[in-house]
Amino acid sequence: MQTIENSLLQASVDENGAQLVQLISEPDNIDYLKNGEEQGKAVISFPEVGEENDLAKKLPWTVVDKGDARVSLTLIDSAESYKKFPYHFEVMATYAIEGPQLTVSFHVKNNSNKEMPFLLKFHLPIKASVSEESINKILLTNAKKDLLIQSTDLNLKVDSSGIISSTEKLELIGKSDQIFKLNFTIQ
Repeated sequence: MQTIENSLLQASVDENGAQLVQLISEPDNIDYLKNGEEQGKAVISFPEVGEENDLAKKLPWTVVDKGDARVSLTLIDSAESYKKFPYHFEVMATYAIEGPQLTVSFHVKNNSNKEMPFLLKFHLPIKASVSEESINKILLTNAKKDLLIQSTDLNLKVDSSGIISSTEKLELIGKSDQIFKLNFTIQ
């Protein structure tokens, strides 16, 4: 478990799946991923959604950078994953806290010489009152502090399981990369 923090926020990331397991507003001690007694986990899916083809859940993530307020983990293809998804890739998930904001960045690299199809999804099991929702912005209301979730790179939507931020199915040209960002701001 990797924990990052400042005086306003604390976030904990499980190396297994690079999952966000806590997002706590300090000093109120509000955990936005906790629903009653149940502790939720924000789950990354790549290159597809579903147990069979979701390599983000199957392959190991490695911590490649760690500071007081940021941690980066990398997922890299393997010989075994290449059999099911015939592309060489790297996905770096970075969690960084600055002021009242947690930024989650996904840096997807296609190390192959051919186009790589993929979908990137970040599922947050947050169940709270939604006071504002659009394709790039969701405002959750809480008794003490609201949580604003924004992205210009990912589509956001609320469903019965929580908040889903995802890309459409994309094609990344060979030997290229793309960055996707998601911001959580305590208000």
